Amino acid sequence: MFNKSSLSKASTIAASLLLLASQICQAHPIHSNNTLEKIAKTKSISLGYQDDAFPFSYLDAQRPAGYSIDICNKIVDAVKTKLKIKDLKVHWIKSSTASQFVLIKNHVTDVMCIPAFYSELRHQQAEFSLPYFFSRTRFVTRKNNHTDTIEDLAGHSILVKSGTIYVEQIHNINRVNDLNLNIELDNNNNVAFNDIESGELPALVSSTVFLKGMIALSAKAEELEISDEALSPPIPAGLLLPLNDSEFKNFLDSTMQSLFSSKDFTAIYQRWFQSPIPPKAINLNIPMSTDLKALITSTSPYVY
Repeated sequence: MFNKSSLSKASTIAASLLLLASQICQAHPIHSNNTLEKIAKTKSISLGYQDDAFPFSYLDAQRPAGYSIDICNKIVDAVKTKLKIKDLKVHWIKSSTASQFVLIKNHVTDVMCIPAFYSELRHQQAEFSLPYFFSRTRFVTRKNNHTDTIEDLAGHSILVKSGTIYVEQIHNINRVNDLNLNIELDNNNNVAFNDIESGELPALVSSTVFLKGMIALSAKAEELEISDEALSPPIPAGLLLPLNDSEFKNFLDSTMQSLFSSKDFTAIYQRWFQSPIPPKAINLNIPMSTDLKALITSTSPYVY
């Protein structure tokens, strides 16, 4: 169930998204579905990023950085080659997990350089590129809470980032298991994680890779732990693209497939998950998953 605080937060988030959608629709006329044609005409590409999705998409020295950002930069190089535009302008547009679908639907961005974890409901709102990461859903808690399973949190509050697939997942788990969880929403990973560090709330549900990143950046890392219990199977994450543009989807997937089969992709993966990375020279030590290894070596088309 939601408490008044949860309802207030949810209402505020919903109102903000409606306002954003209205402003975008007024400021940006309807575009054709041909993204490559739009890019060629404007000689520019608009890419979405987040500042709280370490190590995929975050700010380092006030510039977008991360695993997703590096992949998007490779896509930009491919667009330059295909359209023969040497001086293609790149516009970086700040987004959030909740607003990314509004931005892509209204053609404010051409690609969201954010790890969009897949669900059928999300696929109705935007197209997905080939996946480039797989991760299970888990929760982080303080070690002194002695919380091993989601059932241990029954009757307590649990925090989830708004606009993510974890909201639907935890609602389903709550309903099926009759856990009486009080599900609270926040719209920023860093703010939500601070509530767990301080002990204000007992647990945060998110992707395992995000949780590892947040703990690695924390000054209280030794006091925190990720649940052994997984709340989902490995979920694929892709880049969001506009719906109903098969030419752009095919081009982008072909570009990513070529990247996957090159040494560049291995170097990009190792840079962000098996080497010290800024801002604190942290090595997350996350080996490439079995699912991702299978994908990049497969000759069969990937189907979500």
